[in-house]
Amino acid sequence: MNKVQAMSVILNRRPLAGLVAAVFTLVIFGFASTAIAYSEREGREMYQRGLYSEALDHWKRAAAAGDSGAAYQLAVEYFDAKIVERDVKLALKYLMQAADDGDARALAELAGYYDYGTGVPENREKAAELYLRAARLGVPSAMFNIAAMLENGEGIEQDRVEAYKYYVLSRDQGFFPFASKALEGLVAVMTAEELAEGEARAENFIPGGL
Repeated sequence: MNKVQAMSVILNRRPLAGLVAAVFTLVIFGFASTAIAYSEREGREMYQRGLYSEALDHWKRAAAAGDSGAAYQLAVEYFDAKIVERDVKLALKYLMQAADDGDARALAELAGYYDYGTGVPENREKAAELYLRAARLGVPSAMFNIAAMLENGEGIEQDRVEAYKYYVLSRDQGFFPFASKALEGLVAVMTAEELAEGEARAENFIPGGL
């Protein structure tokens, strides 16, 4: 009798014991998995209660487990230096992790790093790429910034219709004074056809689409 056959015989002799053991193992495993689940939300709740050190530790564990939101929160903390010393390199590390996972906030923030050369060499093309990704996900600040770059052809090919679209979207989502002023200048150099197309694109915009 080989080992596979022997194991089959053992299992056949004690089906109830094996079933109980399997269920017990699953319950214990499920409990352990729940106990070690870390997330951005839970860390934020700690932070809001004033448990700053605990929140940071929680976010670190969550980020290590792959939570992009927790990585973003750590990037913010290490850059803003409200409760820890500023560490741009560490902030950049966590920001890149979150951006690589597609966190819209991180994409917009990282774009700013490349736009102004903060902790990385200034790279307007990279900044435009990241702003555009964040804008497509619905981040108002990224919409405004990519609109300005599209309007002037900075780091990206000039496209006044797309610039108009993103100015309108950013205006409607909180950037009213700045976007409205920018639109005044842009509208003056656009044709009626371009304006109509820009309005249509803004109206049909769906976050997460192209």
